[in-house]
Amino acid sequence: MLTFEEAKKIGLDACIEQLGREFVMKYRDTSCPAYADMEDHAYCFVGVDNTDERFNSVPLVLTASNQFPFMASCNVRYSDGKIEFLECVLPEKTA
Repeated sequence: MLTFEEAKKIGLDACIEQLGREFVMKYRDTSCPAYADMEDHAYCFVGVDNTDERFNSVPLVLTASNQFPFMASCNVRYSDGKIEFLECVLPEKTA
């Protein structure tokens, strides 16, 4: 049985790997993690903004109409650590 903190780490790492660790690190100043402790799992999210508008001085407010261009989200079950990816918008992989 995982704790929330253990599941959160697994989930955030999994989301970063889905997006590409190098990509996330390149835009780490405009990336955002989020997570929630649910009843039987941890919800994890990583969003990345790599657009030219990312340095706009307007405060960032996340709504359904203001999403990150790239993101990955998943659930990590406390019982067995199984990862279930949810919505993912991934950058193209370069060879």
